[in-house]
Amino acid sequence: MRFLDGIGENRRIQIRLEAGILQFELFGRPDGKRPEGAESWLELWGLNQEKLSQEKCEVLRGEVLLYHQRAAAFLMLEDFVSVVRDCDRNLIAINFVWDRATHGAEFHSFDAIRVATVLLRTRAEASMCIRVGDTQGALAAIDRGLANLHRSAGSSQRLAEDDSAEASLLRSMRDALVPKLPSSQRVDLESRLKHALRMENYELAVILRNELRQIGY
Repeated sequence: MRFLDGIGENRRIQIRLEAGILQFELFGRPDGKRPEGAESWLELWGLNQEKLSQEKCEVLRGEVLLYHQRAAAFLMLEDFVSVVRDCDRNLIAINFVWDRATHGAEFHSFDAIRVATVLLRTRAEASMCIRVGDTQGALAAIDRGLANLHRSAGSSQRLAEDDSAEASLLRSMRDALVPKLPSSQRVDLESRLKHALRMENYELAVILRNELRQIGY
């Protein structure tokens, strides 16, 4: 996998596979297509207030997966800003489907994609912070990722953190970072914990308590 050298819009991502070569555009739809002249189906259908048919939901699902593949490629190439950009776009698309789908079952068909998107975005955001030595920022990004990982706009439910491999991966990242915190960070963690309790954000409070235990609180 590499960036294929080019100037401006001619630069692409190139992935070598056993069956051939896959290329992604860096901006717009990864495959370079413009549905009916629009940047994507999301932008085209987002212009009206119509409900989404089952067929349109499937088209959007395919488009979301295309952007997700590119975001994963960007992560491997350590272009973290582009990962966040594509993930944010996909989260908007998933919420759009949740708001407009004519079939309730569509909520569930996008859940797994949303979890993978939150995980990918969290890893990218934390990696950006680690790159500049901002351990506290990386921990905060992981906190947000854990809090949002299994929250579904469709059901308003959240799975227990221990029920997913994605949450385990983020906790492992967090556990690796906590020993790097200077002692002064304990005061900051305690302050964030008090604020979380005051705001009745108990999910974040549990995460912060775990962090404090890791540094011997």
